[in-house]
Amino acid sequence: MKKVIKRILFLFVLSFFYGSALTDVYANYDIIVNGAKPCKLYEDKTGKKATGSCIYKNGDFDSYVSGAVWVDNGDKVTVLTNYEPIPAPKSGYGSECNTQFLKIRVKHNNISYSGYVCADLLQEVEITDELKEEFIAAGFTEEYSSYWEELAVLKKNHPNWKFIAIDTGLKFNTVVKNEDYGERSLYQSTSSSTEGYLSTEEGNYNWDKDEFIAHDGTSWFAANKETVEYYLDPRNFLSDMYIFQFESLAYEPEFHTAEGVKVLLGDAYIAKFVDLFMKAAETHDVSPIYLSSLSLQEVGSTKSTAISGVKFTYDGDTYSGLYNFYNIGATAGDNAVYRGLVYAATIPRNDDGTINTSKRYGRIWDTEEKAIVGGAEFIVKSYIKYGQNTSYFKKWNVVANYQKAQNKDYYNNYTHQYQQNIKAPSTEATSTYRSYAELGILESDFVFYIPIYDDMPEYTALPAKGNPNNRLKALKIDGTTINGFESSEFEYEVYVENSVSSINLSATKINSAATVSGTGTKKLEVGENKLVITVKAQNGDLQTYTVTVHRALVDGEVSYPKVEEILKNAQITYKGEFISNLTFTTKTSDFINKIQSVSPTAKVEIKNGNTIKTSGYLVTGDTITITSGEDVKKYSVVLYGDINGNGKIEILDLLKVQKHALKSSILTGAYLEAADVNKDGKINPLDLLRIQKTILGDAYISQQ
Repeated sequence: MKKVIKRILFLFVLSFFYGSALTDVYANYDIIVNGAKPCKLYEDKTGKKATGSCIYKNGDFDSYVSGAVWVDNGDKVTVLTNYEPIPAPKSGYGSECNTQFLKIRVKHNNISYSGYVCADLLQEVEITDELKEEFIAAGFTEEYSSYWEELAVLKKNHPNWKFIAIDTGLKFNTVVKNEDYGERSLYQSTSSSTEGYLSTEEGNYNWDKDEFIAHDGTSWFAANKETVEYYLDPRNFLSDMYIFQFESLAYEPEFHTAEGVKVLLGDAYIAKFVDLFMKAAETHDVSPIYLSSLSLQEVGSTKSTAISGVKFTYDGDTYSGLYNFYNIGATAGDNAVYRGLVYAATIPRNDDGTINTSKRYGRIWDTEEKAIVGGAEFIVKSYIKYGQNTSYFKKWNVVANYQKAQNKDYYNNYTHQYQQNIKAPSTEATSTYRSYAELGILESDFVFYIPIYDDMPEYTALPAKGNPNNRLKALKIDGTTINGFESSEFEYEVYVENSVSSINLSATKINSAATVSGTGTKKLEVGENKLVITVKAQNGDLQTYTVTVHRALVDGEVSYPKVEEILKNAQITYKGEFISNLTFTTKTSDFINKIQSVSPTAKVEIKNGNTIKTSGYLVTGDTITITSGEDVKKYSVVLYGDINGNGKIEILDLLKVQKHALKSSILTGAYLEAADVNKDGKINPLDLLRIQKTILGDAYISQQ
């Protein structure tokens, strides 16, 4: 049996002026590339030419498309069948084609481009039984058949290439959850167009100020979940340009040559050290193509601070004459490069003061040679030895289970990752591919180690570009801000007299590129009037704010909601006389605002003992009195584990429970409830144990 791929796949190559391939595109025909005579190619600012074939702007062939719309083998495009094929000219642009040109559309970073390509480059690809058997034998079983189409295209064009599946033994969503954490996955963004790729989670973004929080320098931000998914998914990078992030980093003299390093580095400053990259490769059995592309990625094409030997002061000490070509030790944050240079100056020592020779790596790196060769030793001994033997695995450490199954050394999954930059593997792969292409060695016997995950989604894609802020700065009725308005609160209750037959609802957006609908003059019926304001962010994300206006039956008879209805609408947990499911950082003012955002006419009084609280945090024992019309309810705050009412879980809380158990000091009310940390209705040794473990950092007391 044969499986025909229902896609369009071309053997073109991305322009290196942009340095990224067109992987997020779609197709619907049975075509792939069959190789062709090269055309006249785009030349970037440095004078370097791309490799591959052209996409022409139009049917006159007096120009060709430059920049982001070069595609390469494995990328997906759509043939525009409503355009007639165009015969190839006999001379000039387009004459490299033997037959005719078809118009196609490609999508790059969610932007569509179109142009003409030679039909000679297209043919059908089939997943034959032979290919299927080869893929299954390599570890890409039926469960991972979503890899087959892309691998079949690559195999069609590069018969000597070999693909090996690395079974991580991990669920894809589990990996995403762990990599989408803290500063593990950073994305460099220098314009608003890529803000849609960034995380808006707490600690990464301030909605009210419309500011992303940088985690390294001024342009490195936490990527959002969809972006992490995309760069983690190996299937998005099974194209000529990007597949080399899965190439083994071991030194192969046959095609890892000095000439290849020269091609890769071009006129970059570090090109003067080609011989040192080769020495590092031969000494430590690591690809010089990888080392040079990594260095280019880390320190750039100029004589940057990390490799200039510049004099600097860090943490009160002055240094000079140091080099770090791979930015080893340059952890995220301010002065990252200086931290890397301090690492270059540090001689590791054992507890007894003797030098730790196994982790020295030739330091101090006070010459270019020591830094290039010693840094290579660090990479080999610290990463490649532990199964992180590709650019992909150095960034995403997901090989612990695989290494363990083979009784090999490993670091725990998601730890010991060389880079935070989630685009680093693909950027390094681009440089490697270019070098190999210009040397004409792409048909060598390359081996690629490609990870597979359990429960993979059908596909992953980058999110929409543009700013994601879909919040309001202000929401007003007849020019007056709605009581309790917060940008993060989306539902409000307003009560008006019967004489108010209409209102003017106005809103101010936080981000200027967002759009707002649903405002203006609104007629009010007697009773409930639900008004919806929709905010559409620049990236297309929607947020609605609902204002429910209650118009009284007659003047002087405004109806007030019951207190329990207010708590329910405000999503505040209450049971009997207690309010719980709060955090230890719930501000008094935020709690009051939350109540009044639901019912502006409600009155809230919070006391600690006999003292009225208007600021600070809520703690166990605080009393909250809520008044809505004639309905008055009083509650006590419960924070499980905070038994002495100081807003912390500490040794004094443990002593309180012990004394209660010994009946030397009996707990009552909210304090008794707070002591039942496992919520089984009893105070017993299990509660004591949980509090003790929480104090030691070995457990967590849920407030739910």
